[in-house]
Amino acid sequence: MPRPRRYVPRDSSRRRLWIYLAVLAFLLVDVLLISWALGARSANVPSSTPGPIPTFTPEASATPTPTASAATVAIPPTRILSALDDATAWRATTGECPSTPATPELTTDGGQTWRMTDATDDVQITALQRVTVASEAQVEIVGLAADDCSPQFARSFVAGEEYSTNADLLDDQWYVDPSDRSTVRTPGGETTAPCDEVVGLAARPDDDASAAIVCADTSVLATVDSGATWTVPLREDGIVNLSVTAMGYLIATVGLPECAGVQLTTLSDDLTTATPTGCLPVDLPAETMQGKVAVSEAAGTLWVWAGDSVMRSSDQGTSWQ
Repeated sequence: MPRPRRYVPRDSSRRRLWIYLAVLAFLLVDVLLISWALGARSANVPSSTPGPIPTFTPEASATPTPTASAATVAIPPTRILSALDDATAWRATTGECPSTPATPELTTDGGQTWRMTDATDDVQITALQRVTVASEAQVEIVGLAADDCSPQFARSFVAGEEYSTNADLLDDQWYVDPSDRSTVRTPGGETTAPCDEVVGLAARPDDDASAAIVCADTSVLATVDSGATWTVPLREDGIVNLSVTAMGYLIATVGLPECAGVQLTTLSDDLTTATPTGCLPVDLPAETMQGKVAVSEAAGTLWVWAGDSVMRSSDQGTSWQ
């Protein structure tokens, strides 16, 4: 009788191990395949979403904000200012003849108070063209006669308490007759102006033959021989008035980007050197100050009449009071 075969059970735990390993290998391969596919796809997609493509639309393009610019045309000033020192000065307004009375005002306290005088009532002069202070008591004026608007000269020796005319002294004065702005009257006689229209004039008190003018095209010219010859025109856009100084001439301009108000500049006698002197801040548009600014310099003090105030500076425009 044959011997029965011995039964040896298979190692089931080892079999399960190989199954697990096979499944794990399959999963790893599957993960690698998926990762590769996703990587290939992402390579074809931009890393970030692009912004909108810029387009140019003329109607929507930015327009620079306009800024104030200095005027290229000058007009005759309607204000006159003449200082003697840091305390005494005369001021006046002017305009059409004969409707504008000649009522210059005097201050002896640095502009704190003003006293009005009346040359129209005394000597029938209107529309003042020049006011020159000679001393604390003496003032000289050139205006237009109330009856026919012809140029007239008058003066006061009592600080404007009383005026008297003197026709003989008119020929010794510098002035421009509004009826003919192409001609300049000088102590040496009439002379043809170097431009079509003179709107401003400043004569040196220490030299009858020297003066400077402003033309309607904003050019400034000077003469040392009563208008026989003139300097090369110096263009000063935005100029509103001028005066004499110890160094030469003082001009006032408005509408300049560097000065929100009245810019003062000192010019040499021959106009070859211009030195910025100072800026008086004025809270008014430049266009409203055209023809309404007056300047003067005396004994080292700058006087400026702009807006509603007359201001002074004893430090070349660094500070004002």
